Amino acid sequence: MLQLPSEKGDVPLYMQIADTLRRLIDDRTLKPGEKIPPTRELRDRFDVSTITVEAGLKVLVDEKYLVRHPRRGTFINPALAWQGARQVSEKLVIRIVFGGIDLNDRYWFIVLNALEGSPKLAKADKLFCRLRPGVPDGEQIDRLAEGCSGLVLCGYTPRALIEGLSERRKPFVMIGGLDSDAPAQVEIDAVVHDDIHRAFLSTRHLLDLEHRRICCVAGPAGSRLAGDIETGYRAALKEYNLPRSAAMIVPVAAHTIKAGFEAGLKLLTASPRPSAVFACDDRLAVGVAKAALHLGFRIPEDLSLVGCGNQDIARILSPELTTTPSYPERSAEIAVDKLFGQLNDPQHRRSRTVLQITELVIGGTTRIWRPSPELSERLIHSNRI
Repeated sequence: MLQLPSEKGDVPLYMQIADTLRRLIDDRTLKPGEKIPPTRELRDRFDVSTITVEAGLKVLVDEKYLVRHPRRGTFINPALAWQGARQVSEKLVIRIVFGGIDLNDRYWFIVLNALEGSPKLAKADKLFCRLRPGVPDGEQIDRLAEGCSGLVLCGYTPRALIEGLSERRKPFVMIGGLDSDAPAQVEIDAVVHDDIHRAFLSTRHLLDLEHRRICCVAGPAGSRLAGDIETGYRAALKEYNLPRSAAMIVPVAAHTIKAGFEAGLKLLTASPRPSAVFACDDRLAVGVAKAALHLGFRIPEDLSLVGCGNQDIARILSPELTTTPSYPERSAEIAVDKLFGQLNDPQHRRSRTVLQITELVIGGTTRIWRPSPELSERLIHSNRI
């Protein structure tokens, strides 16, 4: 039987129950995430009434020591695994980490604004940091995990960080993917776009327009995103019974106009030259367009072009870029819900939410492939550059 402290005879019994359980939680006799005995069992152990037990438990629920789940029971708050209960009850601290992305990127700017404006995070302290290039070591992972309730990982996250946070039982959620094509060895909460189907739709659109020499510009090289883009691109070629050798893939290190321009110069002066380009980011597509215009090609008469993301930059081209949409606000909303699922539910099941891409935003940069008579002259000229 659990014993109430006899020296606190002037303290109400329900408060003595709360104090006793709080002490057991603080000294880890009762561990974070553990289910506590049902009320009737606590009633018998403390030798008090059911009403008294319920009143004591309510105190600890209000203090965030306990969390209750209908039909499942009452649990020690899993947040106590990474910081003291009084800190949890007073302040939620969320660290937002950016990895492998340009902080001036419009997409991630929208994600950041959505996280900052999230009603669930309105009372939370939000800390922002950027990952250093390379694989994080244990000391760096400790610094990221320390002093926060949970993390939102944005961009391209190293697998070592995912596995390190999991080992430390630190709640986290990903918006985006891993920085390598190798899968994580742990279950994670993540929000991603269906980039395989995005690439399939974009490539099939060009195939429907009778293009057969379609180049795919994908990156960051070696990332999960690049792998998914290539998978969708190859699937569309296969659907049209094109041989595997028909694939033309140009890897890039970053999603920038400069990287797109350099890729465009390379692929447009190669032989055979593509009649269409699908780029995995609108900025890359704009860079390819700049290279095409620099070499004297017309869009879409000589080169059809499809981007990704439906970013503002897609509309600076004339004609406007054909592209596919992305959903940064929805990504942030789902990520916050997943993170709070971990914070509030010791039995939360981690999962990967895939946002479906089902449409193209048709601009003026694609058309049916009909090579013009004067194109050969410009090809000869471009190949001399």
